[in-house]
Amino acid sequence: MTERIQIAPQQLALLAGVSLFTDAFIQPFGRQSGTASAQMGILATACQLLIWYGVFLLLRRKAGSRQNQFVCGLLLPALLLAAGLELIQGERFYSYVMDKNLAVAAFVGIVLVTAYYGVHSGMNALSRTASAILAVSAVSVVFLVVSVVPQLRFTNLQPAAPGLADLLAALRRQFYLPPELFFWAFLLENTAAPPKKVHAPAVFLGLLSVSSLFFLIGEMTLGPAYQTQEQPLFTIARLGGISVFRRLDALHASVWLLLFLVKITLYFAMAVHLAQQLCPALGGRGPFFLVSAGVLLVFLSAWSQQENTAFWLLQAALAILLLTILLIPKKEPAK
Repeated sequence: MTERIQIAPQQLALLAGVSLFTDAFIQPFGRQSGTASAQMGILATACQLLIWYGVFLLLRRKAGSRQNQFVCGLLLPALLLAAGLELIQGERFYSYVMDKNLAVAAFVGIVLVTAYYGVHSGMNALSRTASAILAVSAVSVVFLVVSVVPQLRFTNLQPAAPGLADLLAALRRQFYLPPELFFWAFLLENTAAPPKKVHAPAVFLGLLSVSSLFFLIGEMTLGPAYQTQEQPLFTIARLGGISVFRRLDALHASVWLLLFLVKITLYFAMAVHLAQQLCPALGGRGPFFLVSAGVLLVFLSAWSQQENTAFWLLQAALAILLLTILLIPKKEPAK
């Protein structure tokens, strides 16, 4: 990834953070169904984020390796797979929350048009959009909490002495490697100005805070039934209301779908950047169309209820990429 990207480190952290935050609102497909209790969920999330931070620091140390083209060649198909799965997740979530659905082709078309506009508007424009949507999402969370206050019951919480085996089981259920860690770490070394702060601790602490809040609200509202919900946060949103305003869940879902659009646009932007690095001869709209074809191929291949298999293929690809990066010697600075 040798081409400089005109984006500040804090803007890159914002984009990566919003992308990671999306999974806290929309339960990703391909994971094991069911969650741990709120207590174990929070502890497992804290452990997961510590592992993510360690991986991020390792990747930063290896940024600028001698085999950048080879790394790009491994990361690009992983990103295409991740974007294809994200597209399936977005369509399934839309179908789950909306009474009247768009045709699948129409939904995919809207996403591709949005991604095209976002990619060609530039990373700075995308980061400004992400900050605005993040602010709206914060308002959505506040209204969500206020709307379910009458349903909150402290007696629904299931405190227990945390055992190591239970913690490891909860971590195993929810742990995954996100592609954001990879392009975030490597693009930091290719921003317009060398980063003095990477803002990763703030992003991970924010993610832990939001996840913990959702775990607690979910269990206090639904009790043990929270563990069996396919989209637990949306289930909570359906229960809430403020005064005469009912069925605010549609408004919440609309905001969360905006987060999804930012995330998948970021995936497209990173994949297009990688395609440009691997095939400099591709000019104009060529890289975007190439990436779109790859994403659609993944989408069509995994559409027939194969999200779980595709998810584990993605995790295997990212694990192989991580090991490869760690084994590549770092490029020595020119003297």
